Amino acid sequence: MSDFEDKVVHKSDEFGENFSDLMKKVVEKELSEEATDQAGELQAEAVASEEIKKEEKNFDWDPEPKPVVESSFQPVSEVGVISPTTSINGTVSSKGHIRIEGNIIGDIFAFGDIKVTGKVAGDIDGENIELAECKIDGDIKARGDINVGKESQITGNLNGQLITIDGKIKGDIEAAKGAHMSGTSTINGSIAAPTLSMSTGAEIHGKVNVSKEDNI
Repeated sequence: MSDFEDKVVHKSDEFGENFSDLMKKVVEKELSEEATDQAGELQAEAVASEEIKKEEKNFDWDPEPKPVVESSFQPVSEVGVISPTTSINGTVSSKGHIRIEGNIIGDIFAFGDIKVTGKVAGDIDGENIELAECKIDGDIKARGDINVGKESQITGNLNGQLITIDGKIKGDIEAAKGAHMSGTSTINGSIAAPTLSMSTGAEIHGKVNVSKEDNI
């Protein structure tokens, strides 16, 4: 028997157990301690994740709230023009008036009037809104009147005071003071107004509600 084997036997007798079993216990102890450390790290990460979720839930992610226009507010006389060769991907906002001849992907807001002759994929909100030979994919809200010109194509809801329609609309219409449809107009959707006048050739494919009480 070699000197190494003699030492193994001697150690086995000294500890009162097989040396391989002793080594196995040592390894198991180390693994158990490592597993405990990992479990503690995972628990700490879970607590941190929950705290982050709570903060995100209470945080206001809207850094630019939509402006509120008071009835007495007077927009500046300045007119912002987006030329036919210009394309914008994002929100457009103005304290004055806006004339859009180019293409916009995003919402449009103005304290003053808005005139569109280009293409817009987004909602439009302004004082008086004129849509002339344009294409709009979004809702339109005016604090004043809305004029939908001939050859204009609108996919979205309209809400305004007096609404005049010469083009094509796919959406619902609410006119607080009244609505007029020319002979070139087509509406695929409902219309609600205290008064409604229609010229020969006008088409409505939807519900019509002419009631002063519902539009006060």
